[in-house]
Amino acid sequence: MSDLMPLDVGIRLTHASIQALAEDVGVALLHIKGPTLHPDLLERVESPAGLEGPLARTVPRRSSDADVLVRPSHLPILVRAMHAHGWVTKFDFEDGSAFEHAATMRHPQLALVDVHRAFPGIGVDPERAFDRLWADRVETPIAGYPCPVLGLTAQRLILLLHAARMSAENLGDIRRSWTDATESDQQAVQELARELGAEVALAAATGHLDRFRSRREHGLWAALSSGETSRRRLWWARVRAEPTPRRALRRAVRLVVPNRRRMTEWLGRPPTHGELARAYVERIGWVLAESASTVTRRRRRSPH
Repeated sequence: MSDLMPLDVGIRLTHASIQALAEDVGVALLHIKGPTLHPDLLERVESPAGLEGPLARTVPRRSSDADVLVRPSHLPILVRAMHAHGWVTKFDFEDGSAFEHAATMRHPQLALVDVHRAFPGIGVDPERAFDRLWADRVETPIAGYPCPVLGLTAQRLILLLHAARMSAENLGDIRRSWTDATESDQQAVQELARELGAEVALAAATGHLDRFRSRREHGLWAALSSGETSRRRLWWARVRAEPTPRRALRRAVRLVVPNRRRMTEWLGRPPTHGELARAYVERIGWVLAESASTVTRRRRRSPH
């Protein structure tokens, strides 16, 4: 994006551009977070005494990129169309977070955009989840272009699921989306979370995670919402959260193998064979350390 364009302007233009492109190729997508949010979910500041106008005004949400959630079955169509219109893939789905939920796309004249095929914390099938969210969509203008966005209840839920992964950094979102919400609004969010299989992640954001100790994903959301920094403990929590042994094995291997594209971004050049080898050895160390720790804990719990 041009350095002469303010970031918030670039993000709004990016949302509008992606929507126009999606309509051209028949893709359904929802614009999330950033400039799509309902005023009730934005920070409000009081106007200085003596000034005319409303006593309080909303503060635009700060974003570093545009975010869209695309219908999963439409994803290949959208990516092809974006590539044909000057977008390049900066990070593919496997290069992003361990949830592999979004790809980051770059354009020389626009802001970065994260194309989501799912949203972390939602447990039902992504296509089914999109259908549910799409059913309650509303339309709002972004950079003057009408864009489909989440309904207010879904906006609350998405902000809370996002905050559950980094709650210390998103206390304002938790307060505006949950703490300050009415009882009926909270109940609506809980009901939507049940429909989407997002109860555990929601509980992590709202301080009720202990209610879900029996759920396999409890350990993962406990680690994420508490700001766990140990990479080996996060690795183990992610592996244990997988629903089947096959998926657990895939996740374990996926998180151990060094990510070349991410390393290239960090280093500013492709990593050398030696740097890849050291990264791989470091990750194997996480596995061995966590395995040894698990064995020790089990021995301590077992009767003598």
